[in-house]
Amino acid sequence: MLYLQNYATTLRCIGQALQSHNIEVFELRTDANEFRVQGADPNPPYTGLIQLHFSLDSITILDREGQAQRSRSKSEFRFDRLPEILRAVGTYIDNKRAARLWRLNNCCLSDDAEIEIEYQTRGGDIRAEALSMNVVRETAVDMYKRRTRLSNPISIITR
Repeated sequence: MLYLQNYATTLRCIGQALQSHNIEVFELRTDANEFRVQGADPNPPYTGLIQLHFSLDSITILDREGQAQRSRSKSEFRFDRLPEILRAVGTYIDNKRAARLWRLNNCCLSDDAEIEIEYQTRGGDIRAEALSMNVVRETAVDMYKRRTRLSNPISIITR
């Protein structure tokens, strides 16, 4: 069974991989020792499905590559990019103290733009939620504010 300490980092890494493949619509499921993603083919005629598998080892490699790329890149921070959206969803799940993520789906976005998640609580209950993009954005902004405060020690002293 796949248990992680930090879904925020893991889902950001998967988001970076999906972004590099230009996949925007997908369903993520956890399996015994990996994450499996089934995504819509971003290339014309848009009829195929792309299958990707992420082991814990491959996520570690993606995290190192992402750290290196972020340290070299001086691009502006965007909350609407897939890695940041998935990182915020991961933080939401981490804050719920979920024991295990079962499924994450953005395939059937409604007019209100939602991400569906299913997870198992530490108590063993299975929960399903639909997160609006407003909740996801708020979580991402809160994470950014928290990181900015922590990376600027003067702001901690002057508060």
